[in-house]
Amino acid sequence: MKRPLLTVLTTPIVSAPRRTYQRLRRAVRPLVKPGAPLPAGSPYPGHFALVRSVVDGLRAIGADFNFNPRSFGEVGRVVYAPANEALRQAGELRRGGAIECLVAGPVNALFPTECDGILMMPEIDRLIVASDWVIDLYRAEAPQLVPKIRMCQAGVDAEYWKPGEPAGKRDRAVVYWKNGVEAFCDEVERIVARCGLQPARIQCGTYTRDEYRAALDRSAVAVFLSSFETQGLALAEAWSMDVPTVVWNPRGDAEWRGRSFRAGSSCPFLTPATGRAWPTVVELEQVLRDALINLPSFTPREWVLGHMTDAVCADVLYRTLRDALASSLMYG
Repeated sequence: MKRPLLTVLTTPIVSAPRRTYQRLRRAVRPLVKPGAPLPAGSPYPGHFALVRSVVDGLRAIGADFNFNPRSFGEVGRVVYAPANEALRQAGELRRGGAIECLVAGPVNALFPTECDGILMMPEIDRLIVASDWVIDLYRAEAPQLVPKIRMCQAGVDAEYWKPGEPAGKRDRAVVYWKNGVEAFCDEVERIVARCGLQPARIQCGTYTRDEYRAALDRSAVAVFLSSFETQGLALAEAWSMDVPTVVWNPRGDAEWRGRSFRAGSSCPFLTPATGRAWPTVVELEQVLRDALINLPSFTPREWVLGHMTDAVCADVLYRTLRDALASSLMYG
């Protein structure tokens, strides 16, 4: 079998004896636990949204790659490992010369010194970040890594995130609550109601994809409450549903896993085509009313189709990985 150019690795490869043991366990499970279903496994282990976008996007563009191969002999020349356990294993492969290039990010860690400094492994040839403000976190903690950084975004499945309801029948506003106290979210919902829309709260981490899509399909706009975003895939999903966003963008102090920092943006890819931003709740009502008056001027789905589908983003990533391989071969 021809070795692929690229392997996307999010689950460590197990040894041949371990694979044999796992097959035996699966074979005898019906005898040991008759009627008990096998534990459900994700088709995209790791950070689901990013891994799904990368894998489906690479398939869409016909890239020369494989995903979580079963044996070491199937690993490509380049390994992209956006999951830490897989990254550690890939680091060993790079150190031993079994692969020629290793790429990580953007979901392995936010800070370069986080997770025992995994992103500072010398075997890593390139680091992917989603937006330029994240580079400031590297400049502050590990400036030597900045030359390794390249920007690539994850995309969305524009066929799944596709509007069904005509825009004229949308009488609600999604209120996407990720950060801030509940009293803040309540106040935002009161402002939404004053502007003539029924607020539909979506709390980050508590909803299904289908629930979010259904809420967006009935909404004229979506109001986002997040203290920072490195990309904002939930925003892109709203745009793909042709729903413009009105985004809280405080650019202030934020916290991640007990660490405080200055956030660069809550909406790094917001454009005049996709919505408006507001820094404090004092400005929200006027910004929201202006957005509702100017709804025909927004073209969020068109923007996504041109800039942030799975295929568009995977093409950028694939070219970045090939360039990383070329540089690795040239400079060692």
